[in-house]
Amino acid sequence: MLHMMRALGVLAGLCCTSLAVAQSEPRPPVTDAMLQAPSPDDWLMWRRTLDGWGFSPLDQIDADNVADLRLVWSRGMTAGRQQGTPLVYDGVMYMPNPADVIQAIDAVSGDLLWEYRREVPDDIGDYVFNSLWENNRNLAIYEHLIIDTSADDHVFALDAATGELVWETEVLDYQTHPATQSSGPIIANGKVISGRSCMPAGGPDACVITAHDALTGEELWRRRTIPRPGEPGDETWGGVPDEERKHVGTWMVPSFDPELNLILIGTSVTSPAPKFLLGGVNNAHLYHNSTLALDADTGEIIWYYQHLNDHWDLDHPFERLLVETAINRIRAQWIGLIRACSLASADGS
Repeated sequence: MLHMMRALGVLAGLCCTSLAVAQSEPRPPVTDAMLQAPSPDDWLMWRRTLDGWGFSPLDQIDADNVADLRLVWSRGMTAGRQQGTPLVYDGVMYMPNPADVIQAIDAVSGDLLWEYRREVPDDIGDYVFNSLWENNRNLAIYEHLIIDTSADDHVFALDAATGELVWETEVLDYQTHPATQSSGPIIANGKVISGRSCMPAGGPDACVITAHDALTGEELWRRRTIPRPGEPGDETWGGVPDEERKHVGTWMVPSFDPELNLILIGTSVTSPAPKFLLGGVNNAHLYHNSTLALDADTGEIIWYYQHLNDHWDLDHPFERLLVETAINRIRAQWIGLIRACSLASADGS
C-alpha cells in the first residue's frame, strides 16, 4: 500500500510539474488562419483539415523505417465506447474519452497534464438509448479553448492550459428533446458548428445543426433538418404532422469550405425508415439521407442533394470530403457516396 501511495505521489508530482510548465509557457492562440492552413506538425481537428481528408504530409516515417517503431508510452482511458481522435497542438495531446471525459497529455512523455470529468446526469440513459451517449469522437480547439459537445445536450469550452470550464450553453433539454452528441464540433471562422443524432422521442426540434460563438458560447443560429409546416420542403412529407417527423440526424463531423463559406454535412434516415409508414413511398421526406450545404454565417440551406429515398435505414451522415477537380459535366456519371464526396460545393451540381 505504501508503494502504491508513493507511486501515486510521484504521478501527481509529474502532473503538477508538467502543468506548471504548461502554465508558465503560454501557447500561441489557435486562429482561424491556422485551422484553415494547419501546420504539418499539429493535428488541430478530427480529420486534420477542414476538407475532411485525414491526410498528414509528414514523411519522417516511411515504408523503409515503419518496422522500427517501438512503443514509447501508453496510458489507460476511461472505460466505455472508444471512438476518440486526439488533437495535438504544440506538444500537447487533447484526448476525448467516453462519457464526457477530456484529458490533456504531454505528447512526448505521456504524462497527464489535466483531466476534465463532466458530471453526467444519472438519468441520461433513460432518454438516450443504449450507451450511445458515451460516444465522444472529437474535440475542437480555438484560441486558448478546447471545445466539445456533451451527453446532456450542451456545447462547452475548457481552458486549454488548465481544463477549467470557461463557458457552456444548453442546446436542447435532454429530457424533452433527447439527442446524442456522439461527434464533437468543428470551427468555421470563429463559429462552433455541431450536429447531433436526434432520438425519435425528441421530435423534429431535436434534429438541429447549431452555430455558437467560439469565445462566448452565444448561439448564433440553428438549422432544423426537418422542415416545419409552411417551410420549403414541407410538401415532401405528404401531410405528416410536424410532431411525427422524426430522426433526420447529423451525428458525424461536418466539413467546411472557407472560400465559399459553406458547411457540408450529411443527414440520416427518418424514423420509421419505411416510407409507407410515414406518408407514402412517393414522398422525398426532406432532408433525410442528403448532403446539406449551409451558409456558415446564417445556417441557410444554400443547396442540398438527396442521395437516396431510404426505406432500409442505410443512413448517409458520413463525413464529406471536399475535393477540387476538373470534370466534364456532360460525361460525369457519379453515383452514391462517390457523388456525395464529389458534388460541386458551390451549387451542389
